[in-house]
Amino acid sequence: MEIKNFSYIISSDNFDIIHREKIYLNEEITQSSEVIMENNGIKTRIKFELATGHEIDKSDFLFIPETNFLFYRGNIEWCAFDLTNKNISRNESATQLPYIEKRNNIILIFDDLYAECTDLKAERIDNVPIDPPTESVEYEDRIEFNSPIFGKQTLKLNK
Repeated sequence: MEIKNFSYIISSDNFDIIHREKIYLNEEITQSSEVIMENNGIKTRIKFELATGHEIDKSDFLFIPETNFLFYRGNIEWCAFDLTNKNISRNESATQLPYIEKRNNIILIFDDLYAECTDLKAERIDNVPIDPPTESVEYEDRIEFNSPIFGKQTLKLNK
């Protein structure tokens, strides 16, 4: 993965995917980044249009070689890019910098207000509301959350 951050908006020519980041009402898009992914000899160029002060780095991405999907976490969003078909498969809102993790054959996305489980192609398996502070207990087939407002919530980890 190759990443270049720019303090201005770069031209959209020759990109396979263009992603405009979700922003707060008082923000504006003023800069951009270029991500080049290469897998099995196939190169994909992604342009990110970003708000002032936002930059991306490798820690914002999770690549799934089995499906050629690239997961991305932004400040108030997460996305899944299908690099084979060169499109954005999912673009979801988040409250603040979600955490994305691969566990065996699933992807877990944790945000302050929800937890989601997807397959390796970003297809939703389950999604539950949570709120901080959240306690959780993990099992092989589920994660049980307990939080002040939403109470006990069970996130299924299998279809």
